[in-house]
Amino acid sequence: MSDMQLSMAGASVFGDGTREHPNVTLLKDGYTAFAKGDMAFIRGLLAENVVHRVPGRGPLCGEYRTAEEVLGFYVRLFELSGGTFRAEPYAVMANDEYGAALVQTYAERPGHPGRVLDGRAVDLFRIEDGKITEIRTLAEDQYADDAFWS
Repeated sequence: MSDMQLSMAGASVFGDGTREHPNVTLLKDGYTAFAKGDMAFIRGLLAENVVHRVPGRGPLCGEYRTAEEVLGFYVRLFELSGGTFRAEPYAVMANDEYGAALVQTYAERPGHPGRVLDGRAVDLFRIEDGKITEIRTLAEDQYADDAFWS
C-alpha cells in the first residue's frame, strides 16, 4: 500500500518541500469546480462508469451509476437548496488509488424557514488513471441529512 498524503486547505507544498500527490490536487480541483457550479470541469474528472453511493433513507439517497447521473445528483442538490448547498473540504488525503475528503456541508431549504443543514461528512473516492471511478458520501449525522432533504 502506498503512503497517503494529506493536504490541509490551501497547502500544496509540504514542509519538506515535496508537492502534494496529484490525486489530492485532482480532488481539491473538483471541490473548487463544485463550489463554482462548473459541471463541465467535474464531468472531466469522472470515469464513464463512475458510481456515487449515498447511503440513507432520504429522497436523494441511492446509487448514481453514470457520470450523467452523478452530475444530475449534484444539480438536484443545488435545486433543492435554492443554490445554497456547499461542500467545503477542510482536509483532503489521497494516494495512487484512493482519496478521502473531510467536508463541512451547509444548505438551506427555500420555503422551509429554519430548515438548515450544517454538518460534516466524509467523501471517499476510488481513482484510476486520473479519473474518479467511485464516490461514497458518509454523513456524520445521517438522520439529520435524511430529514433535511425530505
